[in-house]
Amino acid sequence: MTSSSAILPPSLRLAQALGIMTSAFLSGTLGTPGGFPKLLKRVMMRFLTVFAGGVLAVSYGFVPSMAQAQNTLLVRQWRTTYNRGVAAAPALTIVSTLSYVYLSYNLAFTLNQHKAEVYALAALVTGSIVPYTLMFMMKTNGKLYQKARESKHLERVVDFDESKCKKGDNARELLAHWSKLNFTRGLLPLTGACLGFYASFYMTS
Repeated sequence: MTSSSAILPPSLRLAQALGIMTSAFLSGTLGTPGGFPKLLKRVMMRFLTVFAGGVLAVSYGFVPSMAQAQNTLLVRQWRTTYNRGVAAAPALTIVSTLSYVYLSYNLAFTLNQHKAEVYALAALVTGSIVPYTLMFMMKTNGKLYQKARESKHLERVVDFDESKCKKGDNARELLAHWSKLNFTRGLLPLTGACLGFYASFYMTS
């Protein structure tokens, strides 16, 4: 492996570290679906944990655990997870994306033009979690959040009635759908981290 970062000034090295670490950590804070084969989930968790510092292991086990709870508790747990994600993910996305943009801008039209293009792609992929969330996840987020609000005045041991829900709109089905969407979203910053790592340590120019 060629450490091409050795020829870069400290500011670009810092941008490399910030871009790779934050996009990898961001991917680790996003969940994995509970419906995947056990062997595949184990392989994914081991692979992603290398990049995400073990955070994905927590997220990986949390969604299946929520699915075992009553609907009232399930949607409250989801709301807590969602709120924590909303508090952290935007800042991580901004730092990572801007780091890759900074690298791409400073290396463009130099002997490192190819690196600049890979960093630009890393920025695009990492930043795309924002439009992905808005386009594909907001509807499901809204339905789960509404159920959490409806359960506000219920005791945890009291389940709310979902007998009249349309197919796909009960709490467990919404959680399963959200989990799959969230897994796909988590692949975006992970791809950005892999591209940033490749450009930083494997590309010579």
